[in-house]
Amino acid sequence: MQCPLCHSPKTSKKKLIEVEPVVALWRDYYGIDIKSEFRGVKQMELWGCMDCFIGFFSPRWLAGSAQMYCQLGNCGFYYAAQKWEYDAALEDLRSRQRILEIGCGSGSFMVLAKARGLFVEGLEQNGDAISQATKRGLPVIEATAEDVARQSPGMYDAVCSFQVLEHVVNPKEFLDACCILLRPGGLLVLGVPNQDSYVRHMVNPLDMPPHHMTRWTRRPLNRIQSYFPLKVIRIACEPLPDNQIELYVNTYTSFLRRRNLGFLVRPSIDSRIVHVMRRFRLSSFLRGQNIYVCYVRN
Repeated sequence: MQCPLCHSPKTSKKKLIEVEPVVALWRDYYGIDIKSEFRGVKQMELWGCMDCFIGFFSPRWLAGSAQMYCQLGNCGFYYAAQKWEYDAALEDLRSRQRILEIGCGSGSFMVLAKARGLFVEGLEQNGDAISQATKRGLPVIEATAEDVARQSPGMYDAVCSFQVLEHVVNPKEFLDACCILLRPGGLLVLGVPNQDSYVRHMVNPLDMPPHHMTRWTRRPLNRIQSYFPLKVIRIACEPLPDNQIELYVNTYTSFLRRRNLGFLVRPSIDSRIVHVMRRFRLSSFLRGQNIYVCYVRN
């Protein structure tokens, strides 16, 4: 199985995942029937690359359809108006004149950037999200990074993409396109879920096909420098936000119970741990769900 990022053959199968329970979780959590997305496939696999350390899923054609993303977009939680990595990006993008956001959704980051005096163009493939963005007066078109790279090489001072890379089936082609779009000295800004955080222990149907197709940590984000004309300026991990403390605690207690270590924790203890963490502001010392990286184009 060839790695979709570095194309190395040095890969290994990490996990076999049954499809039926995933379909059931989507139905229970989100009220969405995704059975047709699997086209009769009963199992999927999680693989890891021993060269670039990315995690990726197979079959690769399991990436979600436009219809699935439109249904998710109708869930109130999906397009967040504020994300931790937005603030980090706005600091790095202060002096950039022409910026492209890939996978801009309904334009939440673009609105924040506009308020800072930045000009951002957006690419999106969800028709409903594009409609919402254009109603807000935002310059958003339906296109992929690869499409625009062919038409406008070297046209941007910065390219940013938040919570998108993990959905991409072919991350090498995506990052190649980002590099083509950038002028020398331009910035590439990415935000992705951090598998070095507590998310790796969550039972989360969104963290696998047909939603997420790859998994990322600091190691593959650093390794990107070896395969693309990019240099890391900074990598930052999200501190655990206060509104995720309860989820953080529940994730680890559930993990212990799944490992038959439930005797170490009691349900009544969960709320006490949450209370202590909030009282002493311990969350700032823990990792939240996401990781941010900023590269400069060589």
